[in-house]
Amino acid sequence: MTSLVAVLVPLVVTAALATSALTLLFTRSPRTALPVLLDLLLAAGLLRLSVTASWQAISSAALVVAIRKVVTLGLSTGRAAAQATSTRVSR
Repeated sequence: MTSLVAVLVPLVVTAALATSALTLLFTRSPRTALPVLLDLLLAAGLLRLSVTASWQAISSAALVVAIRKVVTLGLSTGRAAAQATSTRVSR
């Protein structure tokens, strides 16, 4: 099991980088690409956590979750502000 996870974690990280880069390339939207990257990095962190329940693994998974929450909140706040601005300009 440990050797399988040791192989899967780098693959998931590579998939995260490639998939988010392709998402950014095709959508031209960091708002769409960044959650893809963070979700797959979280998956890699949780895989690593399943084998080594060390404090370093737990803290890295918690850090990815916290970053994802902050980024998602920031993107949704920015989107709401942009929509409010465009509504005022168009009137």
